Amino acid sequence: MTKTFNSHAIFFLGLSVGMGIFHCLLYLTVGTDLLTQNSFASFFLLANVISSFTTAFILRSYYDQHFKAAFVTGLIAFSTTLLRVVLVYCILVPITKEFQRYYPLILILDLAANLLAAGSLVLSRAGKNGWLKTAGISSFFITCIALVLLIWSMQVHGGRSTPAIERWQLYLSCIACLQPLLFIGYFRQLSAVQSKSSDSPQASRQTTLVLTVRLLGLAMFLFLGVRLMGEGIRATRPQPEAVTQARFFKARTFKGRHGDILSYRLLTPEGYDPNLRYPLVVSLHGGAGYGTDNVRQLAGWEIQQLTQPENRKKYPAFILAPQIAHGTSWGGLPHLVTRDTIVFDLLRALKAEFSIEPDRIYAIGHSLGGYGTWHFIGTRPDLFAAAVPLSGAGDPALAKNMVDVPIWAFHGATDRNVPVDGARDVIKAIQQAGGHPRYTEFADVGHYLNPSLNYTPGILDWLFAQRRVSQP
Repeated sequence: MTKTFNSHAIFFLGLSVGMGIFHCLLYLTVGTDLLTQNSFASFFLLANVISSFTTAFILRSYYDQHFKAAFVTGLIAFSTTLLRVVLVYCILVPITKEFQRYYPLILILDLAANLLAAGSLVLSRAGKNGWLKTAGISSFFITCIALVLLIWSMQVHGGRSTPAIERWQLYLSCIACLQPLLFIGYFRQLSAVQSKSSDSPQASRQTTLVLTVRLLGLAMFLFLGVRLMGEGIRATRPQPEAVTQARFFKARTFKGRHGDILSYRLLTPEGYDPNLRYPLVVSLHGGAGYGTDNVRQLAGWEIQQLTQPENRKKYPAFILAPQIAHGTSWGGLPHLVTRDTIVFDLLRALKAEFSIEPDRIYAIGHSLGGYGTWHFIGTRPDLFAAAVPLSGAGDPALAKNMVDVPIWAFHGATDRNVPVDGARDVIKAIQQAGGHPRYTEFADVGHYLNPSLNYTPGILDWLFAQRRVSQP
């Protein structure tokens, strides 16, 4: 190894620290919405490519210094980390959601490999170097805490994340992103006793190549970092459509039977007459509606349509738009806390407060809300007169409960966020159980359905024509 080699290693280590700090600060600002931004998968991939370069320099150093145990265990840890990164990237893009079930197993394997690598830095010949020994000790404790958090999530919360677990994971990530500083100290120490690089043509070409990679890595970091920061900051603000709709909806809160609070918006029919009965549309927001501002949930397609002046006159109805926070769902997603009961309790309270026709309550939602729509009619078919799930997956095991509920489901054939099989399977199960759901699949359309829905005639006419058939 030479001083030039060490300077390259120090550069990539410094770049890793910078990207880690940037990610942590952005996550602190944006929250979990950061993970859903368009540029996040690319940024994640770049960060791990840079990390791979860094690891390659470290492993080469172990090899040249004859730290055999550190080299072998480090190589094993690098392999498991690479496997985990590929798996996460496939989930983020997403190439397929099927890989998600394997993530806990791969994560445990990766943590075990990193514990082994950390132990070798402390107990093997590499531990004679103070920087490496400190790196091993810090890595051991960081990995142990990560393992405890994983066990806590799986054993106590059934694999679901909670605000407390996410907070500890963030703290841990912030500490872990500083760990390359210890390896910078190690390479600086080596530079003090090693010779300069060779002036041979081959060495010059290698240096030119690495310098090109350094420049490219820095440029990509700046490009993707600025892009992700812009997307993240925009994600902290409600969409303009939601802000516009908030002027028409009344902001309210509901306290559930267990003391939990649900924020929601309610739009009453134009010229509301308590002597008449009106239908009610439950609008379940998608992931973009997560929050606590009681505004972001108002950007859904159904809300944009139903608040148009001509539709308010044609379809006088209450529109209920509840909002839930990150880490929860409307149902149908087992890794998230379900907040369906409080919505059902709210419906009961609204029916007591307003003149609502109980046989004309409709559910509609997109993505996260699509899952919730399927879940609502699968668990409480007695409440709903009809449902319009958009880009959501249902549970075929609940199909028999949905047989008598009029359904018109929509999905994009190329949806990679919620694969189309999630809709096809539940539709087929309902049909096999004796039901007759309507299903529209848009070819060459992904997760976002609004333009296609706008060109589909008769959705609202069909919805408001449905009435719940009371069971004798």
